Amino acid sequence: MLFLAFNPMKNITLSGIACATALGAVALTAPSTHAAVLTYEFQATLDNGFFLTGAPEIGVEPAPDFYKGIFSFDSSALTGIGFESLGLNDGLEINLVNDPRVDETLDPRAPEFPVVNFQDGELLGLDWLAIYHPFTAVAELDYPGDFVRISGTELTDGFDPTFYTPEDEPRQPILGSGTVAYSQVPEPATLLGLATAALSLGAVHRRRHQAA
Repeated sequence: MLFLAFNPMKNITLSGIACATALGAVALTAPSTHAAVLTYEFQATLDNGFFLTGAPEIGVEPAPDFYKGIFSFDSSALTGIGFESLGLNDGLEINLVNDPRVDETLDPRAPEFPVVNFQDGELLGLDWLAIYHPFTAVAELDYPGDFVRISGTELTDGFDPTFYTPEDEPRQPILGSGTVAYSQVPEPATLLGLATAALSLGAVHRRRHQAA
């Protein structure tokens, strides 16, 4: 009968090498987290508004996640000290996932806005106004057209469903509100490093299991 010898020291050595390799892979990718271009996702949670309720009378379904998007910018000018803003001159780009045409170019306050704000290096959020349907403007109501306004963690939206109904009905846009959460998107190199580490540790686990 053939017996397999189990050598704890050898097994520990293998584990140490694999762990060192995995940690080394992560360490090599660590500087990428400080790369100039940073990318964030944002997601609004609506408390009320057109996209939360929809408009059954004109066949529009609710779309509570309509204000989900992504933005990126060149962070090389950040010092991490005090209040700082980065904008179009820093390559700021913004898009909604549901409608990528709603972007940074629709802010009527350009080129000063939109911006992304920081306090002591910590993200405060976007300051962005996008009027994406200006043809729905109602001058007498001081309504600029269908829009989204993000100010840090607060969102305001406006939509005029009466624009799509008979002209003899009164125009009454619906204003909505909600909160915005942000999350940073990891750099591809960082994800590769983490995946390599996970594969290396998985291989160690398999070898230990086979040896046992």
